[in-house]
Amino acid sequence: MKRTLHYGRYSREYYVEFCDRKTLGLIVRSDLRIIARVPYDATPDEIENFIRRKWLWLQKQIAELKRYQKIRHTREYVSGESYQYLGRQYMLLVDSGNRENVRLAPGKLLLTTAKGVRNSTHNKKLLEEWYEQRREMVFKRLYLKALRLFTYDTMPQLKVRIMAKRWGSYTADGKVALNPKLIATPTEAIYYVIVHELCHVTNRKHDDAFYNELERRIPNWREIKERLEVRYG
Repeated sequence: MKRTLHYGRYSREYYVEFCDRKTLGLIVRSDLRIIARVPYDATPDEIENFIRRKWLWLQKQIAELKRYQKIRHTREYVSGESYQYLGRQYMLLVDSGNRENVRLAPGKLLLTTAKGVRNSTHNKKLLEEWYEQRREMVFKRLYLKALRLFTYDTMPQLKVRIMAKRWGSYTADGKVALNPKLIATPTEAIYYVIVHELCHVTNRKHDDAFYNELERRIPNWREIKERLEVRYG
């Protein structure tokens, strides 16, 4: 349901999603759509008053998302660009050297290349290889941690799969698939997605029983999910 909120001289279009929850929530997706998730009995006045109270937060989220969109669209893989890893922002610094590598330093992502500091194609290749290695290490560690919450006789295999609109999936052939972009998000978000998909091993639906199982394992999953959607969309 699409609505428009007028606040002083400003106005914002937003979508209302009624769902089985007790509190009102607000999400700004990566396409800048504003979504109010509200209980079934929420009134229009309650929803609008809630959004007005969140107005400054809303403006900040939209501005931040626009900034990151600009960063993603102008990648040249040269010094000064900003990259995300496990929920933190790092500035890329490219230097020349005989031994090529990529490593983290406080607030910095240090890339050493033997093919020229402005060789965007090669720099991109080095960064992608580094991210792939990190995904394999981090995803596996968190997956093994999540498995300890379950007592399945046979545990599903973990794999990485590009997905346009989903962070994770429990596939038809019984595997847990994770979106490679999750490596940019905090570890608590990656862990939540893994546990979410492992709950689907015995319940493919998103019903009350499923969410009860999820909440038993991650009591604050709603807050983690909302931060994941708002910040990384």
